[in-house]
Amino acid sequence: MKAKARESSPTNELCLELKYCERCGGLWLRPVNGGQIYCAACGRQMAELPPASKEAESARLPRGRRCDMDNGDFEGDEGNEGIDLDAAGGVA
Repeated sequence: MKAKARESSPTNELCLELKYCERCGGLWLRPVNGGQIYCAACGRQMAELPPASKEAESARLPRGRRCDMDNGDFEGDEGNEGIDLDAAGGVA
């Protein structure tokens, strides 16, 4: 009788794994090796969004000459001579 139960259990068995939603952080169960990364609610919301543009892949920062800084001062630092930068009392 146990042999029959073993034979029928693999067909009725479903393996699940615990997964967190990569959008809301909620926990949910998905089939083992399932490709879903969002829970059902977030999956529906993400499906409504337009597809990502491919332009971002080719966007790069300009590679020009670095700014020349003679004495290490930043631009716009001229008017701050009288400000005490340590006035916060050590709070970072």
